[in-house]
Amino acid sequence: MKVLPADKTCINSGFLCSNCQARLDAGEITEFEIDLARGLIELEEENEKFAFLKDISFYKAIDYEDVIIIVIGKKDKLKFTPELIDWIKETYEIDEIILVEKTNKPRPVVEALIAPNKLVSLNEIFLATGDIQFRAVLWEEDKENFLFTKEELEELILELTGNITRVEFE
Repeated sequence: MKVLPADKTCINSGFLCSNCQARLDAGEITEFEIDLARGLIELEEENEKFAFLKDISFYKAIDYEDVIIIVIGKKDKLKFTPELIDWIKETYEIDEIILVEKTNKPRPVVEALIAPNKLVSLNEIFLATGDIQFRAVLWEEDKENFLFTKEELEELILELTGNITRVEFE
């Protein structure tokens, strides 16, 4: 794998260096991310069918109840085969996986989190302080189809992009 949430040596050995341990203690990385990275590395090395994993970047995994959001590199979404997704679901007993490409732009993140529903609009709001926030408008009738509440969506978008995004329904 090209990028991992922690050092490859630490992931493989199970013993974290002081840097990775400090990141774990600070909450920058989680035990689940380390376990998932270890599983993906083993899969890549042991099974030729998953050799494509060497070209994939894995930045972060957010465990949200029965949903896992996996942050991957640009254009890596196409490389995730249904077989790999099924393996992750079975191995880690996950109901739903959402793949999000690493970006600081809210649009692709919002679209990934609400798929297959559509985003009505995304607006930039320039505040008097010089800060920029975003306003994501979604269809009211799609509300019950989302895996997340309005507040959870706003929290996830902030965590994934670093941008404050207000979610509204129309």
